[in-house]
Amino acid sequence: MTEPATTEERHASWLELFFDLVVVVAVNQLAHLLHGDAHHGPDGLDITTFFALYLAIWLLWTTFTLYSNVAADKVHLRAMFFGMAGIATMAAAVPHSMDGRADLFAAAYLITNAVGTGAFRSSGSVLLSWTAASQNAGLVPWIVSFWVNDPWWKLGLWLFGVAMTMAASMLGSRADQSEMLARMNERAEQARRRASKGRREAPDFTVVAAHLNAGHLGERLGLFVIIVLGEAMLQGVGAVAEIEDWRPGGVDEWLLRLAMVAGFLLLITLWGLNVRYGFAEESRLPPALVLPAHFVVIASVTTIAAGLGVAVGHPSEHLNGPNTWLMCGGLAAFLLVVNLLAAHTRLWPLRALAVALPLAGAVVSPWLPAAVVVAVMTVAAGGQLWCLFAVRSDK
Repeated sequence: MTEPATTEERHASWLELFFDLVVVVAVNQLAHLLHGDAHHGPDGLDITTFFALYLAIWLLWTTFTLYSNVAADKVHLRAMFFGMAGIATMAAAVPHSMDGRADLFAAAYLITNAVGTGAFRSSGSVLLSWTAASQNAGLVPWIVSFWVNDPWWKLGLWLFGVAMTMAASMLGSRADQSEMLARMNERAEQARRRASKGRREAPDFTVVAAHLNAGHLGERLGLFVIIVLGEAMLQGVGAVAEIEDWRPGGVDEWLLRLAMVAGFLLLITLWGLNVRYGFAEESRLPPALVLPAHFVVIASVTTIAAGLGVAVGHPSEHLNGPNTWLMCGGLAAFLLVVNLLAAHTRLWPLRALAVALPLAGAVVSPWLPAAVVVAVMTVAAGGQLWCLFAVRSDK
C-alpha cells in the first residue's frame, strides 16, 4: 500500500526556488573538491569527501522539498529559512571539511535535519514512501563521528549514516504502510498517556499518511537538475575566460574550439534528455526509486562539469586519470538512469552502446587530447537522445 498522490496542479514557489539556489551554492563548493591539480586531479580523499558531503546535503534538500510539497501553503517559513541557513553553513565548511571544519559540518547536518524532520512531524503527517523526510534512521554514526579524528574513519561513519538513512527509506516503502501507520499511532497514544500521568499537557492528534503532489515533486526534481546544469555551464565558461591567448592559429586553437563547442552541445543534450525522459514531470515510479535516481543524475552532472572545466582549460593536453573517469563515468551513469526511466527496451543495443561509449573514451584518453574526449562524450549523449526520440516518434 502506498499513500495516494494528489492531482491538484501546483508549481514551485518563489521560496522553494530560493531554497534550491542556496543548495546549488553548496554544489558549487562541492565541485571545487574535484578540481585538484590539472595534471594529477583530485585524490581519493577528495573524491570520497565529495560524494559523502553531496549525499548529506542532498538528503537535507529532499527532506525540505518533500515537506514543502506536502505542507503546500501551510509551510512554516521559519523552518525553511533555518534549513537554508544550515545548508549554507555546511557549504561554507566544505573547503575545509576534513581539515578543521568537519565537526561544524556534522553539527550543521544534525541540526538542519532536526529542523526539517521536526517541521514535518509537527504537521501530524508522515511520508511513508520516504521515511527520512520525517524520521532519519542514520543519525547515530554522525554523532559518533565527533569523537573520531581520522578523516577516513569520519567519512566512513558519515557514509554509513547516509546509507542507513537511505536503506531505511527504501526498504520501509515496501512494508505494509497501514501497519506502519497503526504502530506510529500506538506509540503516539502511549506518549500521551505518559504525559498525562506526569501532569503535562499531552498533544492530541492522530498521525496520518502524507499525500505527495507528484506533479509538483517532478517539477522540483527537474528544476534542480536544470540549476545544476547551469552550474556546469558556469564552470565551462569560467575555464574559457581564464585562457589568456585566444588568437587563432595552430592545432591548439582548433582543439579549443572543439572543446568549447562539444562541451556546449553536451550540456544542451543533457538538458534535452532530462526534460524529455528524466525529471521534468510526474513520474510513474515511487519516491524510493525516483529520489536515489535523482541523486545519481545531479552528482553525475557535477562530475561532468568538473571534467569539462579541466578539458576546456587544457584542450590539447591529455586529461588526468581521476577527472577523466569521473567525467566519463558520470556521463555513463546519467545515460543509464535515463534509460531506466524511459522504461522500455526498444533500440536497446544502440542505447547500451551509448552508455558504454564514454567508458571506452576514458580507456583510450591517455592517447587523445582532452577536446577529443569531450567530443566522444557528446556523440554518446547525442546518440542516446536520438534513440529515445526515434522510439517516441514511432509510437
